[in-house]
Amino acid sequence: MANVKQKAARTLRRAQTAGVQAKRKGVQLAQQLAKEPVVRKAQKEAANISDKAAALASKVADRVTGRARKRKRAKVAAAAAAGAVAVAAAVGVGLARKRKR
Repeated sequence: MANVKQKAARTLRRAQTAGVQAKRKGVQLAQQLAKEPVVRKAQKEAANISDKAAALASKVADRVTGRARKRKRAKVAAAAAAGAVAVAAAVGVGLARKRKR
């Protein structure tokens, strides 16, 4: 009877170590696959698509809630501010050049 118990215990240990080894091998294979250029490209594509989907969903929500108008106004204001900064920078460069002469 003791012999049977020992064999059962050994078999159980072997099964456990086999499971651990299989898990390690699986992790290694997954890491190797993750480094493949094709997989990386697919991950980037998936990320881009999810970002676009999120942007589209927020646009739809903005239209429903009336926030789209506010966004457009904010964009116009931001563009005006950026234009003003660009003009100021150009003027500053012009003045600096004049000072050099």
